[in-house]
Amino acid sequence: MHLRLRFVVLHTPDIGGMKAFYEELGLKVHADYGMWVEFETGPATLALHQSGEAEATRHAGIFLEVEDVDALYLRLKERGLVVSDPRDQDFGYRTFTLRDPQGNQIEFGEPLQP
Repeated sequence: MHLRLRFVVLHTPDIGGMKAFYEELGLKVHADYGMWVEFETGPATLALHQSGEAEATRHAGIFLEVEDVDALYLRLKERGLVVSDPRDQDFGYRTFTLRDPQGNQIEFGEPLQP
């Protein structure tokens, strides 16, 4: 199975301030949905997500693109890992999530077919 890093997500209670900070570093905004901002950074995307104070100070999130999200979901669930049910997202991916031992969110996604 091939996993490809697609997103690094930083949770923040101050998305405007964080957006300005990364723009000041020279990153260009690729997409801005208000509570979600993406920057052009090459093969993977740096994303900011508007979150509550507690969530923003403790955890990060990564998004890994996979070829068969449902097969991976079944394999991880069979191993006893706590995973969310897969669902189709309005941003064009079928995804599920789990948390690593430190509480960081890992989201796995497969592009939806048009």
